[in-house]
Amino acid sequence: MKKFLIASTALTLSAGVAAADVTFSGDARFGVMYNSDATVGDANWNGATGNDSKTRLEKRYSLNIDASTTADNGVTFGARVRLRNEERSNAAATGGNTMGAGARLFARYQGFEVAVGNVLGAIEQAPNAYSRGTSLTGLSWGSVVFNVDRAVRDDAGVVTTTFRTFDWDAYSSGGSGAEGVEVLYSAGDFKGHLTYSHDDLRGINGTAKRLAAWGSYNFSGWTAALGFQDSNLDWQDKFFVSFDGKIQDFGVGFAAAQNGKGNNKVNKYVLNGSYTMGATTIAAYVANQSEAPDARRATTTETSKTSYGLGASYNLGGGASIVGGVERTTQKTTRADLGVSFRF
Repeated sequence: MKKFLIASTALTLSAGVAAADVTFSGDARFGVMYNSDATVGDANWNGATGNDSKTRLEKRYSLNIDASTTADNGVTFGARVRLRNEERSNAAATGGNTMGAGARLFARYQGFEVAVGNVLGAIEQAPNAYSRGTSLTGLSWGSVVFNVDRAVRDDAGVVTTTFRTFDWDAYSSGGSGAEGVEVLYSAGDFKGHLTYSHDDLRGINGTAKRLAAWGSYNFSGWTAALGFQDSNLDWQDKFFVSFDGKIQDFGVGFAAAQNGKGNNKVNKYVLNGSYTMGATTIAAYVANQSEAPDARRATTTETSKTSYGLGASYNLGGGASIVGGVERTTQKTTRADLGVSFRF
């Protein structure tokens, strides 16, 4: 009887697996980071209860669980969830808790894909938004044309918030994410992406909403893109253009964005480049924003409109690389990292 039950269970499980496709993938990294301006209580460095050490361990492990099935009419339905563990999973905990991401569910047919939940985000996925990587971790992400180190002002021009970045929808690796709706479309050399999110869709009280979209066209290895984000919060409005491509072993990209409007308008420009020789790639960027940020930390009294970074990676094969970089931020601080990253 026991053998019969085990056999029956195995058949049931195998039938479910045969009807769907479940895959596991992910990435990980480990190394060290340096911050010349580390201070006690900096949630972006050592955590709310951290110390003032300028060097710390860096580690991260992400596991994606993807499941999909294709209906008789050719429509593919699928979902993704992610588990992530790193050296500090939130501002108060430095021990490395494991976080679970909200699900992204989609329906795909030929060149169309409609998704809901923890969406990817149009701005996050815009071509050349994340210019050529210069480090293991991204450091301050000064190379991102939408990421402006800025103060937020009210209608009278009075500063209400001295730090505001990453003000767009993106897939969250440790939370529910935007809980929005998005449409992706691809046909030949054209690609498009539209995302909409609103607090009402999340079932919470609030008025925050975002509509973002872009379109791109690829020609002879070069990609041109144009897009925007519209929000009921002035500092979150965006309009951007980008251009990216390769000339033999050299890569080059340019992006420009108007971030915000009215008293909260800050323009930013990013130029990036790379050179590949065998297994080694060297990359660099320089970015300039139209407004210098306010100094935020006790050890920083001056700021700059310009940030720049230089990094390199060595491909070890099998999806693994040695990666490192150094960056000078708009807060006139130096950040650097070095380690190993790999995908599986």
